[in-house]
Amino acid sequence: MGKIKSSKIFIMKKIKFFRAALFLFAAISLISCTGDNEPLDPAIDLNDNGDNAAVFKADFDGQTFTANTTQAIVNDDYISINGRKSSGEFFQITIPNAAVGTYTWDDFDTTGGFALAYSGGSGSIPYLGARDDVGTFADFANYTDTAEITITSIDIQNHKISGTFHFTGVRFADGSVTTVTTKTFTNGSFTNLPYTGDTTAPTGNVFTAKLDGATYTPTNITGMKMSGMISLVGRRGNIENIGLSMPDNAVAGAVYPFTAFSSDARGQYIDSASGIYGGDGTMTIISHDVANKRIKGTFSFTASTVLPPTTTHAITEGTFDVTYL
Repeated sequence: MGKIKSSKIFIMKKIKFFRAALFLFAAISLISCTGDNEPLDPAIDLNDNGDNAAVFKADFDGQTFTANTTQAIVNDDYISINGRKSSGEFFQITIPNAAVGTYTWDDFDTTGGFALAYSGGSGSIPYLGARDDVGTFADFANYTDTAEITITSIDIQNHKISGTFHFTGVRFADGSVTTVTTKTFTNGSFTNLPYTGDTTAPTGNVFTAKLDGATYTPTNITGMKMSGMISLVGRRGNIENIGLSMPDNAVAGAVYPFTAFSSDARGQYIDSASGIYGGDGTMTIISHDVANKRIKGTFSFTASTVLPPTTTHAITEGTFDVTYL
């Protein structure tokens, strides 16, 4: 019985990790690009040493990470902050609220859009801030949640945001779903970061589908090339989105059958309540202009919850024609 129980726990943890990875993919994809297809505001000069300089930094591994470029979005529903170095390293912060205050996991449920993440760059497994009482990383004795984000000011006249953060990042060790590694991030701060409001889909980008037979029309369409994959997201409102991922060397005529656990292509649906649904379906590439970073294709899949009780959604007649970053 002990062996059967251990095997069941192993499988459940793998499923939970899949859900966490899906959520991270969706979160970073949809909030690390603005609607006008500019990932980072080129007007932000982080080398300005004046009193109003925009600064994003954090300490870990005996060094200080200082971002070369930043992006911040503040609207009625959420705050999104990204600090990135030219090496590809970046931090992503998301809060499903837009007010001055201090936030921890206790303020939100496990899938409510509260997120802290650090990525070492292309191909690296990100470190995530996560709950230690419930969820994917709750059963690991060597992980203790320390996540805290404080928004100290939102200057609505000058469109600038400031605050602090710290967290202990956790991830599964390479090739494992039973062992985790951690990294401690301290003295995190962002000061005078210019922010914009969320914008509508950029002109020329197309992402359409039917969701359970009804027309699904995104309010924001984004595309990003990262870690050997192209990720496309058609978001409707604050949270709900349909996401796709395919190899960055995809060619016209390529057909990708995929399941919820496929590594070369993926489809997912996240509903307005942040329920995450993995997809089993097919994606076809019609054209891929690598030079101009434009990809076009069709897709359909059945999106199902990975954990019981099982709920499904039919994503049909999907099309995309998107310029990615």
